[in-house]
Amino acid sequence: MTSAPIIGSKKVLSPRSFQGLFLAVTLLFAAAVGWLGWRLLEQDRALARRRRVEQLEAAADRVTGALYRRLSEFEEILTGGGRLPDGAVLLRTRAGEIETQPPDGLLYVPVAPVSRDAPPGLFAASEELEFRRNDPAAAIAALQPLARSGDPAVRAAALARLGRNLGKSGRYTEALAAYGQLAGLDAAAVYGLPAELVALESRCALLERLGNQPELAREAAVLHRNLMNGKWSLRRATHEFQLAQAREWLGEAAESHYDRGKAALSAAAETVWVTWQRERGGKGRRIVAGDPAVLAEWTSDGEELTALLAPAATLEAALGEAGAFPAALADAEGRSLLGRAEPAARLRVERTPASTKLPWTLEVASLDDGTGQLAGRQWAFAAGFALLMAMLAGVSFTVARAVSKEMAVARLQTDFVAAVSHEFRSPLSSISQIAELLDAERWPTPEHRRKGCEILTRETARLRRLVEGLLDFARMEAGTESYRLELLDPGEIVRAAVEEFRPAANGAAVEVQVAGGLPVIRADREALRRALWNLLENAVRYSPAPARVRVDVATAGGQLAIRVRDDGIGIPADEQAQVFRKFFRGGEARARGVKGTGIGLTMVRHIVHGHGGEIKLESTPGQGTTFTILIPAGRTA
Repeated sequence: MTSAPIIGSKKVLSPRSFQGLFLAVTLLFAAAVGWLGWRLLEQDRALARRRRVEQLEAAADRVTGALYRRLSEFEEILTGGGRLPDGAVLLRTRAGEIETQPPDGLLYVPVAPVSRDAPPGLFAASEELEFRRNDPAAAIAALQPLARSGDPAVRAAALARLGRNLGKSGRYTEALAAYGQLAGLDAAAVYGLPAELVALESRCALLERLGNQPELAREAAVLHRNLMNGKWSLRRATHEFQLAQAREWLGEAAESHYDRGKAALSAAAETVWVTWQRERGGKGRRIVAGDPAVLAEWTSDGEELTALLAPAATLEAALGEAGAFPAALADAEGRSLLGRAEPAARLRVERTPASTKLPWTLEVASLDDGTGQLAGRQWAFAAGFALLMAMLAGVSFTVARAVSKEMAVARLQTDFVAAVSHEFRSPLSSISQIAELLDAERWPTPEHRRKGCEILTRETARLRRLVEGLLDFARMEAGTESYRLELLDPGEIVRAAVEEFRPAANGAAVEVQVAGGLPVIRADREALRRALWNLLENAVRYSPAPARVRVDVATAGGQLAIRVRDDGIGIPADEQAQVFRKFFRGGEARARGVKGTGIGLTMVRHIVHGHGGEIKLESTPGQGTTFTILIPAGRTA
C-alpha cells in the first residue's frame, strides 16, 4: 500500500513568529521614515548655510565698497580738497617745520619744532655774574636792559634769566612779575621751549619754594590744562615730564580726565613719522592700534610729508554696511584693529588684502549658520515622528497584547480540555472495569460484589458532579444561571455540606466550628453547597497528607462569614489576583501535578456574587490559605 502524494502544503506562522515579523516590519518602516526625514533636514541645513554664506558675501562686498568711498574722501583731504572729519588732524612737514591742523590737535609732536631762541652770546656777561661770581644782583642789573628789548626772543630769554636771579636774590614778588611778563610772549621760545611753558613752570617752582599752596594750585592747574589740551608743540618726553610735574604739584586735585583721543592721535603721528623716515616717498595707509585705534593715511614726495590722522571709528559707518553681521578689520598677524571680531562665529567670510587692495583683512561673521530658522520645521518633524512612533508603538502593543491574550486563552483552553479529559477518564475507567466484571459475573464473593457496587456508585456520583459543574459553569458564563433563594440556617448548610464531603475527603480531617446566634440568610441551598464543596476540595487537593481543613462560621461586620482554612502549599502573591480567573491554575499546582480543571474558584466567585456577597483570599506560600465567603444577612440578591 502506497501513501498518497502531497498535493501542496501551507506553513502557518505561529503567533510568536507573527509578533516578531510585525515588529520587524514596524521597525523597518520607522527607520525608513526617520532616515528620509533626517536627509530632508540635512538638505535644508545645507541650503540654509549656503544662503547665509551668500548673505555674508554680499555684506562683505558692501563693506568693501563703503571702505573705498570713505578712503577716497580721505585722499581728497590730503590734496587739500576736503573737510577734516571731527577729531581728525592734518599733519604737514615743511623744511623741518611741523604744522598741525588744528594747531591743538595733538598732545605732542614727533619732532621738536625749530627753536627761535635769542643768540646765547647776548647773555654771556649776565651768566658770568650769576654762575661764576655768584652775584645775582649784578646779573639783574645786566639783564634789565635786555628785558626791555623790542625783539621778543631776546626779551623772553632775558625775562627768564631775570626771574631766576630775582628769586635767588629773595625778591620773589619781582621774580613772579618777571615770569608773568614772560608768559605773555606766546610766540617766543626759551631754551627751546615755549616761553609760556617756561614761565608757568618757573612760577610753580618758585611758589612751591615759598609754600604758597593756593597760588601754586592755580598756576599748576593752568599748566596741566594747557598740556592736556595740546597747546604747545612738544616732544613726547618733554610733554610727559611736564605733565607728571604738574600733577605732582596738584596732588589729589589733578584732573582725572585724559584726552585718550588726542593721545592716540599723537602716538599715531609718531608711528607715521618713523615709517616715513624709514621709507620716504610714496603713499601709505594703516590703522594704528591703540585706545582708540587711529586711521593714518599719508603721502610724501620724499622731502615733505602730509598725513591725515583720524579716529578709526570714522570707518565704523563703513563696517555698519554689514547690517546685522559683525564686521571687523584685522592686520596681517590677525590682530583685530577695528570692529567686533566674533571668535565663536559659526560662519565667516574674509576679504584679504590681495583681493581688496586694502592693507587689512576684512572679516564678516555670523553667530549662527542660518539653520536657526529651521527650528520650527525640525520641531514639527520631531513631533510628527514622535507621534508616528507613538502610534506604531500603540498599534504594536495592542497587536502583541491581543496575540498574547489569544495565546494565553488558547493555552488555558488546552489545559482545561486536558484537565477535564483527565478528570473524566478516571471515573470512566473505574465504571468501565466494574461494568466488565458485572457483565462477566466474575466476582469472587458477594462482599467483593458489594464493594464494586459502592465504587460504581461513588464514581458515578463523581462523574455526575463533573458534568453538572461544567453545565453550571457554562450557564454562569452565559449569564443564564438563576438561584432559588430561601431563608436558611447557615450553620445547618455548612454542616450538611461538610458531612456530604467527608466520604470524598481522602482521609483528610475536616473540622467545623459554628458560632452561636447566627442570623438566617437568603441563599440557594444547592449553589452554596456547591461553592463550599469546591473550596473544601481545593483545600484537600493542595494540602500535603494528612490534610487538615477547618471551617468556621461566624458574623463579621453585619455579614455572615464562612472561612475555609488549610495548611497547604499556599498561593504566591503574584498569583492571588488571578486564581478566580477561569482556566487558571497556579505554577506550583502544575509543577506538583495536582489535578483540577481551573473553573472551581471561578464558579465560587459567581455563586457568591449571585448572593450579593464577596469572597476574600489570604494566603502565605508554605503556610496555607484561607478563603472567606461574606454574605449579607437576611438580604436578597
